[in-house]
Amino acid sequence: MQPIEYVRRHGFRRWYERQLTEAFVYLAMGFLALIMLLAGAEVLSDAKAGLGYLSTLLMAALGGILLVVAWRRFNTLLNRAERFAEAATCPDCQTWGKFRVLSQESATEEDPPEAGRPHWLRVQCAHCGKEWRLE
Repeated sequence: MQPIEYVRRHGFRRWYERQLTEAFVYLAMGFLALIMLLAGAEVLSDAKAGLGYLSTLLMAALGGILLVVAWRRFNTLLNRAERFAEAATCPDCQTWGKFRVLSQESATEEDPPEAGRPHWLRVQCAHCGKEWRLE
């Protein structure tokens, strides 16, 4: 679901909480992948040539790939959530996180999640009606 749809349906505060939760799930996955990588590297030194060696090498490589993917996703989600949260205060009435989303940067379904899209949202305060841009 696109961020604009989620914010419209559930509100900014819930979207923010969900982004933080999802980011830290990726962090936990990265930690488990790091353990898998290090365990594979440790066992690799004791393994003899053959099928056992190859499977251990593949496990360690998979752990390394998962670690990189999880770390990038964690950073993307956390940075986007924090950037929007810092700008979510109404410039006039100082209300945080209570607004209606008017528009967003155009992003398609083909844009990768690592792109961190959308980069901005155009919003209107639910309390005073002031419009501003979350970047």
